[in-house]
Amino acid sequence: MSVILAVDTPRDGGVHVDPDLPVLAGHYPGFPVFPGVGVLEVADQAIRRKFGADLVLSEIVSGRFLRPVLPGDTLTVRVAEQGEGFSAVVSTERGETARLQVRYRAAT
Repeated sequence: MSVILAVDTPRDGGVHVDPDLPVLAGHYPGFPVFPGVGVLEVADQAIRRKFGADLVLSEIVSGRFLRPVLPGDTLTVRVAEQGEGFSAVVSTERGETARLQVRYRAAT
């Protein structure tokens, strides 16, 4: 699990961004934004929950971050198999936050 998110992603792929997360204090002072790596982690957890916990992220084919994730937001994730990998669309109450295409390998 992530050091940014100390909770498992619920089965529906949604996660609440706790305003008291320590990472928000330094990212960015005066305008806290949940880091993009945290958004990727939420998507990764949702993909592995749906398609197999034994998968290991091996490649980020593409990642497009569309709007910031703010303290108190709830992230939801839609995942799908796509070609040799998976796609994930991460959203908040304000709309899409990120579109990701990733590849995995089996754990050894």
